[in-house]
Amino acid sequence: MGAVFGALSAISIGLTDLFGRHVVNRRGAVIAAMIIQVVATVASALSLVVIASVFVARDVAIGAVSGLGLGTGLACYLGGLTRSSSAVVAPVVATLTAVIPLGYAVMRGAQVSPWALAGASVAIVGLILITAGGGPVANVASGLRWALASGLGYGFGLSVVIDASDRSGAWPAVSQRATAFALMAAIVVRARGGLPIVGVRLAGVAAGVFAALSTVFYLLGVQADATPAVVTASMFPAVTVAVGRVVYGDSVGRLQVVGLVVVLAGVTGVVAT
Repeated sequence: MGAVFGALSAISIGLTDLFGRHVVNRRGAVIAAMIIQVVATVASALSLVVIASVFVARDVAIGAVSGLGLGTGLACYLGGLTRSSSAVVAPVVATLTAVIPLGYAVMRGAQVSPWALAGASVAIVGLILITAGGGPVANVASGLRWALASGLGYGFGLSVVIDASDRSGAWPAVSQRATAFALMAAIVVRARGGLPIVGVRLAGVAAGVFAALSTVFYLLGVQADATPAVVTASMFPAVTVAVGRVVYGDSVGRLQVVGLVVVLAGVTGVVAT
């Protein structure tokens, strides 16, 4: 079940991008991130109604700390995209987002068979091929600095939440999203001084709901079986590339196609074990 919930988390992230991209195109990346975090916080709170959750102060605090990591990761990712290109930023962020939580899960005692580890390694190679296979390269040094900060933030945020107990259910997701929202709110107020949402409400709500689901599914996955959940959830760039190609007509290079095949092979190996 860990792999299933992890895959659902990755799919939810891809659907977040599907609707979030509409908001980005109309209002910019910073405003889009803010809207998504607002809705995701509310949706996470509503999930408490359907998911058995006990308020455990320690787990809520873990979720808040995780939110600091995710908020930092998002802010630095956007910063990297404004200074460089996705071809520079995305491979580093995606790889660290996959490797750090997996390494943390193993360090805390998660059982990993040799075949599962091999499958994870293959999937990560495919992930690098996908993210490195598109877009021009520009301002490499600046992009790498911001990408490193973003990847460390995401990796930390997705690692620390693994320690939340099963009893807390969706509560860590609520505090995680609320903290990330607070960080993005501070950025928006400082940079823009307002939150124009005319014309993007429906897309913003849909993106926020799927963002909340991605966190909830990730939590349920790591609670069930951390290793396969972390690996399958980190494959979200493959979903994002597929969404971009099918819905927005993005060009997909041959290297990205090869990467998609490699990712599917690696994830299949992880799930099969």
